Amino acid sequence: MDLLPKETRGEITSLLKKSNGMTAGKIAKALDLHSMTIRQHLSILEREGFIRHRREKIGRGRPTHVYHLTKKADELFPTNYQRFAINLLDTLTMTEGPEKVNQLLEHQMEEKIARYFKNFEHKSLADKVALLTEFLNEEGYMVEVEETSDGTAYFLKEHNCVLGSVAKKYQQICHNELTLFQRLLGVPVERQCHMAVGDHYCGYKILKTNPA
Repeated sequence: MDLLPKETRGEITSLLKKSNGMTAGKIAKALDLHSMTIRQHLSILEREGFIRHRREKIGRGRPTHVYHLTKKADELFPTNYQRFAINLLDTLTMTEGPEKVNQLLEHQMEEKIARYFKNFEHKSLADKVALLTEFLNEEGYMVEVEETSDGTAYFLKEHNCVLGSVAKKYQQICHNELTLFQRLLGVPVERQCHMAVGDHYCGYKILKTNPA
């Protein structure tokens, strides 16, 4: 069991956010804590993927470990992206009409397919599902995939919606996601659970073959 105070790890990530990397010694000095305690916290943060270290030469001394935040650490700090996105879509709706929102999302889908899913149609369904799952997890959706008990389908669960507030107001985003899955996988995909309407996760049933 981890008995170390999580507040200290918050202080460490805040220090690293404001710096261009720090050694364990400098972090310990800044927080007035023993270096061994700081190293324990750094070990936990690195194991969880929030920080990484590099051996860097500082001054005339030997290279030492310098700690930096990873991209994953962005989730530890407050952002206003979703409110900005909602305001942007509200403005687009008022000035250009709701159809412009649909056109924007369709354009985004085409761009995403072209950038991340080249030659996708030549892969097996199992490979497509695995690659889609990998992409969604990198985007922060916390995806799990399992086969149905009868073996005729996959069931994909998204435990986190990175655009939750936006999707509640503009459910075209959810429709766009379903359309994206259907196009990429090339088989029928049915949404069976939906966080935007109160479910605990978004769930998609992916049939292994097209029905006869």
